[in-house]
Amino acid sequence: MSKIIVYSQEGFGGQPAEFQHDVSDLAAEGFKDSIASIKVIGQPWVAYHDKSFAGKQRVFEEGEYATLDDKGQFSSLKWVTNDLTHPEITLFEQVNYQGKSVSLNKETNLKDTELSNTASSHKVTRGVWVLYEYAGCQGSQLIAYPGDQVPSYVPLSFSSVTRCVRPLLPRP
Repeated sequence: MSKIIVYSQEGFGGQPAEFQHDVSDLAAEGFKDSIASIKVIGQPWVAYHDKSFAGKQRVFEEGEYATLDDKGQFSSLKWVTNDLTHPEITLFEQVNYQGKSVSLNKETNLKDTELSNTASSHKVTRGVWVLYEYAGCQGSQLIAYPGDQVPSYVPLSFSSVTRCVRPLLPRP
C-alpha cells in the first residue's frame, strides 16, 4: 500500500493527514500552504506548488523528510502509479524537438552526452522522469510522465534548460 503522510510542522509535528489518493486542492483538506514535513510509504508522490497539479514540482520517494526547503508551498499532491520499469526519454538540444537528440534509460548528467550540457525539450516513451535545472540532479525539478511531449520548458515554471535527468525506479 502506498501513501503519503503530511505534517503541519517540521520533524513530523503538528497536524498530520494521510492520503492514499491524489489531492487536487490541499486547502480543502485543511493544509493550505502548511506542509512542513512528509513521510512516504511505497510509490513516489509529486507535490505541486499550485492546486490542480500545476506550478513548481517536487518528487518525494519512499522515506522520511523531517525538514523541507520549500515548506508551506504545496497546494496539491499526485501519487505516481505509472509503470516505472524500462524507462526511456529522448532529450533535444533546442525547443520544439530541434537540434541534437539523445535517448536515455538511466540517470545522466547531460555534460556526459552529445548534448554537451543542456536540453530544451523532450519526449517520454516509458517511465516517469525527474528533470533537474542543474548538473548532479540539483535545483528545480520537472516531473515527466509517459507520453509527455514538452516542446519548451519555459511555460512550465521551470528553467529554460535541463542539465540532469533520472528515472524514478520501481521498488524492489
